[in-house]
Amino acid sequence: MLGTFLAALLTVFPNQDIEEGFANYLYELGEYGMASSEYLRIIYSNDEDTLACPLAALRLARCWQELGRREDALLLYGYLKTNLIDAELRAGAMMGAGSVLEESGNYAAARELYSDAAFTSGDIDLSGRAEIMSCLMDAKMGSWEISAEELRNISAAGGPFCEISENLAVKVAEGTDLSSRSPLWCGISSALIPGSGQAICGHYTDGIIALGVNGAMAWLFYESLQESNTTTSVLLGWLSLSFYGGNIYGGSRAAVTYNSARRRELLDEVTSVLKDQQRFRP
Repeated sequence: MLGTFLAALLTVFPNQDIEEGFANYLYELGEYGMASSEYLRIIYSNDEDTLACPLAALRLARCWQELGRREDALLLYGYLKTNLIDAELRAGAMMGAGSVLEESGNYAAARELYSDAAFTSGDIDLSGRAEIMSCLMDAKMGSWEISAEELRNISAAGGPFCEISENLAVKVAEGTDLSSRSPLWCGISSALIPGSGQAICGHYTDGIIALGVNGAMAWLFYESLQESNTTTSVLLGWLSLSFYGGNIYGGSRAAVTYNSARRRELLDEVTSVLKDQQRFRP
């Protein structure tokens, strides 16, 4: 109701500042669908000149990003970072494009954009945030030690991000001693004792199921051989080998899943450090 009431007021007082204020209000509320419509209306009211209202365009790209329209957001960010004259606005567009690529898992490209933003911006706050985000992309690519060292260098240089850089460096450094399991050895373990590879990775239910199924299939195969039932023996032999092979693959995959989970947990802890900082909120 409040949004409808304010929209009605804007039709009576068609002032661009009021319109952008309303769009920003919706944006702050997290009403990205409605906010994007308002930002588009502002752009259209300026003869569809996106560069004439860069802040609205940047917010529009962010709305699309929040709405899951990553390709559209990336295209708009890319257009803005190429065509905007103001260095700070260009840096903001680079940061936005970097965040889209980061969400898509393209950490190398995101790192490059964050680094470019840090170099482009003359604002200490924006430049510092961009530099930290660039360092964290190394951690997301598995280069924990490099990322931690870069963050320590930022902390040693002093400035407004000294403390958070040090906190992040300590957290990221934990990645060098991250608990892991070998897919090869877990697969071998499951080959020797079905389900043991899964159990080693903490997947006890899967391990028990694998042991039970493979044991049952082996027993049925043995019984069919004792009865000299060729057709049944061939069928059970094929099934036994299939379940056995699946068990080995499952043991190896359990290790991959275990390693990914530990890595994701640590990155979530790193992200939580950033979320506690007002400067890193969208």
